[in-house]
Amino acid sequence: MENDQKFEASFTQILRSFGLLGTLFLVLLAILSGCTNLEVEKAFKGELRPGKANKVIGEYCQTCHIHRDFDPSLHVSKVRSLYKRTIFRKARECRSCHYIEKDWMNNQHERKTRMPEDANRGKFKKFEKKHMRRLRKS
Repeated sequence: MENDQKFEASFTQILRSFGLLGTLFLVLLAILSGCTNLEVEKAFKGELRPGKANKVIGEYCQTCHIHRDFDPSLHVSKVRSLYKRTIFRKARECRSCHYIEKDWMNNQHERKTRMPEDANRGKFKKFEKKHMRRLRKS
């Protein structure tokens, strides 16, 4: 009888340990899956092929109710004419004009645009230099 109680106590402790580990694993999995949209971040960083990046960024932008009906391929060709700066006029990637900033506190991305008025005034010269260097390397 005493052995049965010892076995039951140790078995209960093992189940609790597995239950705790399982719970921790599920919590960790939920945190990691919700922390970041890795493919979107890679697309904006230029770590994906341009066609794939444009597709990912377009789909990401269409998740916003304002842009749900827009056509990414038409958008690029239509908007380029609004820019005077070479980088933007010859842009083929969405990320030339659009970027995201991570809001770590709220675990979200803030969508940003390099607007034609600002770009034409030379507000993004630092970005343009960096972008030109990257284009020369490829």
